Order: sequence, then C-alpha cells, then structure tokens
Amino acid sequence: MVYKSGHTRHTTRKRSIQFCLLLFFCFALITVSADSQSRFERTYTPRRAAHLTISNVNGRVNVVAWDKRTIHARASSASYVTIQDRVIGDDITISTKRNLRLGRADFEVSVPPETSITIKNIVGNIELRGITGHVSVSSIDSDVRLVKVNSSAVDVLVTSGDVFFDGELRDGGSYSLQSMKGDLDVTLPSATPFNLNARALSENINLGSFLSSLTGSSRGPKGFSGTYLKGGCRLTLTAYAGRILLHKK
Repeated sequence: MVYKSGHTRHTTRKRSIQFCLLLFFCFALITVSADSQSRFERTYTPRRAAHLTISNVNGRVNVVAWDKRTIHARASSASYVTIQDRVIGDDITISTKRNLRLGRADFEVSVPPETSITIKNIVGNIELRGITGHVSVSSIDSDVRLVKVNSSAVDVLVTSGDVFFDGELRDGGSYSLQSMKGDLDVTLPSATPFNLNARALSENINLGSFLSSLTGSSRGPKGFSGTYLKGGCRLTLTAYAGRILLHKK
C-alpha cells in the first residue's frame, strides 16, 4: 500500500482549487460575452420621401432599398453603446453616442428607394444598395460601396478607404467621390453622358474604354477632364493617394 504525504495531498488540493477557479472564470467569461450584446430595432412610417441620417462611431452600416413604405432599422452593439433616435416629421436621425471605449455598433437598414441617405461613420465599412434619393457619405476610415444607385446627387468623402460605385447617373445630376487615401472604382453604363473631372495626386488614372470617347479632353500634371457623349451631369473623382479606375458596362 502506498501512502500520500501531506505535501502531496496539499499540492493535489491546490491544483483542484485552481482548476475549479479556472472553470468558474471560463463560465463567467462566456456569460459576460453572451450578455455583452444589445439590440436596437425601430420601424418608421414617413408620410413622404424621408431623409435618414445614421451617425455611427465604430461599425458596419448597410442600407438597402426594399418595396415597402416603411423604414426598418436594426443594430447590434456592445452593451455599453448607447443608440438614440430622433424623428422630426420625415427627418429621421439614428446616432450612437461617443464614449472612450469606442464600442462597435453594426447597422442593417431597409428603406424605400427614394429615401435620402446621410451616413456619418468614423470607422467601419459602408454599403448602400438600390437607393434613388440623395446620398451623402463621410467617414474617416471606411470602404464605401454604392451598388445599383440611381440618384441625382451623390457626395462621398473618405479620409482612408476605397470607394466603389456601380450605378446610374442622371441628367443634370452631381456626383463627387473623394478619398484621401484609397482607390476610386467607378462602373457606368456606356450610354450615360457626363462631364468628367478626375484628379489624382499619384497620377494614376485609368479611364478604360471611356478614354477614346472623351471630347474636349485635357490632361494636366495631376488630372484629366473631358466630355462624354456631349456631356450632362458632373462627375468629379478625386484620389489624393490612390488610383482612379473607370469602367464601362
């Protein structure tokens, strides 16, 4: 028969306590993780074409057009992030309150196509799909995707991030895409007339098959301007440290 010494029994008991404490903290972390997410969900019923503003600090913002007359907004966020909304007539504002922890809030929003959209985001990717109302996007660090957009006014300003546009241009419309540090990738229908003013400090401008069809074109040390199909709307592309890529579809 083998007897355990007092030291051995003490060591075994100490390890058992340590193991139990480890299990306790693991379960505590799981519980905290499960409780660390909060939900924001609202449905708005504007009487006319609405103006929706989303002001976020950190997180993804996706806005998609649907065939309903209501605006439905959902967000998942860290528990310490405060999301507030305000409605004045058909102007709707949803904003996250800034705090020192910069908690993440991800938005998924469905809107009628004609809704005018203003997005202000500090950090986090942004995507708008199927919007026909005015579009304004500003961010410090975001990749921005505008897909199937058919608006008469689009204004995008990003400090750091790529901007992707695949949509329509309306006659008389105004379109400005700018990135301080990132690429501008623009795809347009071949039958869309426009007046182009493209400026890239890196001098990396690729107009693809549009180049041979531009009239009255002029090329400067940092930019390119010209008219496509007798012109129409204004298309201004500015990339301070990145490429400008123009594609025809």
